Amino acid sequence: MQTLRPSLRIHVAGIAVLLCVTLAFVAVTTKDAAPRVFFALFCLALTGTLLALYRKESVLAEGHLVVSSTVTELRTGSRGRPIIKYEFVAIDGKQYRGQSDWGAQRVQVGSEVSVLYKPLDQAVNLPLPRFFFSFRTT
Repeated sequence: MQTLRPSLRIHVAGIAVLLCVTLAFVAVTTKDAAPRVFFALFCLALTGTLLALYRKESVLAEGHLVVSSTVTELRTGSRGRPIIKYEFVAIDGKQYRGQSDWGAQRVQVGSEVSVLYKPLDQAVNLPLPRFFFSFRTT
């Protein structure tokens, strides 16, 4: 196992905030009802998605272990994005499974992927790289 130090990608977080604020501004300043509702709903959906992603990543960034996993399956998701399924052995010696649609473009079945997981809840795991955080080996 290796130790990684997380750092927030400020530019990614800044762009996400700017995008949400821009959508909210357009929703508030638009006079017609249909575009106002559309931009308001889009702003809420995007903000909720980004907050959920940030929360999941920040939980793993604070207290995590890193382990190598093996890709067991590649498939295409409902929106055409590639999804990987992987297996890893945690510190307790048990085998766990996970899946993700992030970073799936560069892997094949049988290849190794680094995975972050919570030591007390191995079901919370994500492969590297991440969206809001970058990690450096220490």
